[in-house]
Amino acid sequence: MPPEILVPIPEQNVDLRLYFDEMVDNESFAKALDYSVSEFDDLARLVDLEVIEVQATAADVVVCYQVSWEAFHPCDDRTIRGERVRTVKGSVDGSYWAFVKAPTSECRSTHNEF
Repeated sequence: MPPEILVPIPEQNVDLRLYFDEMVDNESFAKALDYSVSEFDDLARLVDLEVIEVQATAADVVVCYQVSWEAFHPCDDRTIRGERVRTVKGSVDGSYWAFVKAPTSECRSTHNEF
């Protein structure tokens, strides 16, 4: 089982969307998020990541976040942009929410193509 990423459960009156939006800058919680945008375009780069909604229960928490990307195609002299909503789920572990590290996407290769 991959190592867990622990995020302290805040007090009840805290705005969870803002709490996790700040946690995106936290190096350990950032490992639970999928920053990959190469599946949209080979030239895509991440432009922004924003937490848009958080739902918490007594047993778990679901963080919905949006990745914004863009890809510049110099031959066509055009920029393609897009957004995708993703979720990450954590479970209660004492006074923490425990998240699993996001899977890393493999770079595309022709190595095993034939």
